[in-house]
Amino acid sequence: MKINHNIPALRALHQLNKTNTVMDKTMERLSSGLRINRAADDAAGLAIAQKMDTQVRGLKQANRNAMDGISLIQTAEGALNEVHAMLQRIRELAVQVSNGTYDATDRKAVQDEVKQLQDEIQRISDHIEFNERKLLNGEIDRRAFPDDETVATIISLSDTVQPGTYTLNIQNDAAKAIATTNGAVNFGSFPITAVNAGTININGEEVKIEVGDTADEVFNKLRTLCETVGVNITAHVSYDDTTNPPTYGAATKFGDGMFLKLEAKEYGAEYSIDINATNSKLLAALGLQTEKVSGADAVATISPATGGFSATATVATKGNVVTVTDIDGFEMKFEAKQGAAGQSVNVKVLDAGPLDLQIGANEGQFMEIRIQNLSPQALGIDKINLSTADGAQKAITVVDEAINMISSVRSKLGAYQNRLEHTVANLDVAAENMTASLSRIQDADMAEEMSEYTQKNVISQAGMAMLAQANQRPQQILQLLQG
Repeated sequence: MKINHNIPALRALHQLNKTNTVMDKTMERLSSGLRINRAADDAAGLAIAQKMDTQVRGLKQANRNAMDGISLIQTAEGALNEVHAMLQRIRELAVQVSNGTYDATDRKAVQDEVKQLQDEIQRISDHIEFNERKLLNGEIDRRAFPDDETVATIISLSDTVQPGTYTLNIQNDAAKAIATTNGAVNFGSFPITAVNAGTININGEEVKIEVGDTADEVFNKLRTLCETVGVNITAHVSYDDTTNPPTYGAATKFGDGMFLKLEAKEYGAEYSIDINATNSKLLAALGLQTEKVSGADAVATISPATGGFSATATVATKGNVVTVTDIDGFEMKFEAKQGAAGQSVNVKVLDAGPLDLQIGANEGQFMEIRIQNLSPQALGIDKINLSTADGAQKAITVVDEAINMISSVRSKLGAYQNRLEHTVANLDVAAENMTASLSRIQDADMAEEMSEYTQKNVISQAGMAMLAQANQRPQQILQLLQG
């Protein structure tokens, strides 16, 4: 028996401290509801849980973003519903005053109403907004506009193209592939005999020219074949490739001295006409020959260092579509009109762009919303004049086109909204599943923790009792010495 060191008490204290430490952690988990309260609890689990928590928070915010997008679209669509109604009213008035029973005074009164409707459409275009973002004035639809008529249509525009004016020089027009006969159709060869019967192949598709076929039957067979391969076939009555242009006409009957012309329907080098036959005499009878001809692409350049393009910008052409791209990824596509060769065109890029909705938790997970300019000028109704019967007649067609444009935009908005509603549903499911995964890693099992706490509490009480007993042993030794 020793009194200098109370080893049993030290051991009891050590076990009691261990039990209390476990109880403290269990109480912390019970009070917070979390299994992981600090990195030391589960280092790997904490790292995974933080990543999952990031995704859950991002998904929930993306959900709110998508809901905001739906609200924006509903705002725009509601305004366009009124524009639709006003266009229908304008058309109704145009049909009304197209009737000869109305005099100039009546038509002027109707024109006054049309003017008010035009002004209201303009006001809607200028002022309808969502959170101070204009919706119908073209602000969220980046587009470029040509200064003249050389460019037919701006096809697409990279969102990285900077605002400014770009000068494009159109050097050569695109051309169609054309194959013409090198001689007149030999009508002495028709009807087809066994000598010149055979198969003609144009662009990989074949047609059989059979014994007994007349010239008209052969031409109709060729016309049907050409329709399937993107080629037009016509007959003309004279041909001189150096002086006079040929006179063409869609033929249903051949006549003496006619020539055939095959022409690709599309412009560009990728469109060709490839003619072959199993019988050379058959081609000779039609004045054709085995050959392959291709069209040509337009040729254009961009002035160095203009607008947002660098001096190293490259120009690629396909048909009459010209694509300008530079090393920074700026890209602009446009379609030149035929006859634009040798001209320059200034293309203005306005400072606008699509509205991006962040509908995902990570970078790049966004959806573009584009709504074009829907002012009376853009709709083409700003010049409507119902003060004359002729003007009223023309207005009917103009308003029909405007109605179709609004219908197209509303359909697109409806598609946007449907997509976003599905996006919201998907985000809900994704957030729910991610939260469940996060819960399995991070949340405490309350039943398990309470069971452990109860067990450790009993052990702690027993430990304190044993520590008290161990502390009594030196007193017992003292009593022995006193005895």
